[in-house]
Amino acid sequence: MLPAPALAQGTNPLQPGFPQQSAPTTTTTAVPTITTTATAGSGSGFSGNSAIIIAIGAIVVLGGISFYIWRDARRRAPVRHHAPLLPGETRRSGTKQKAKPRKLSPAERRRRKRGRAR
Repeated sequence: MLPAPALAQGTNPLQPGFPQQSAPTTTTTAVPTITTTATAGSGSGFSGNSAIIIAIGAIVVLGGISFYIWRDARRRAPVRHHAPLLPGETRRSGTKQKAKPRKLSPAERRRRKRGRAR
């Protein structure tokens, strides 16, 4: 059960001061009248042309940024100096043939076998 002052406070327990009794008041409300007018589609919001212009502007900005990054990367990249190639000569990295694995000799097989755990 709550004490008597707590019951008299009403619906707002955080209201400062002493609880006050309010006298019933009568109010009259006027009904607002709503008038509708037909207006043309001019107003706020994006139209189709605005969206297209914004998209084109975004593409131009992103293209400019990527071109600047590409150009700056090309400038700062290390320059490779190659000797001129003779006609019919190609230069590729990794074209050297790998050595074929050879068959192990009996002594090599025994030596490897000794290193295995039993």
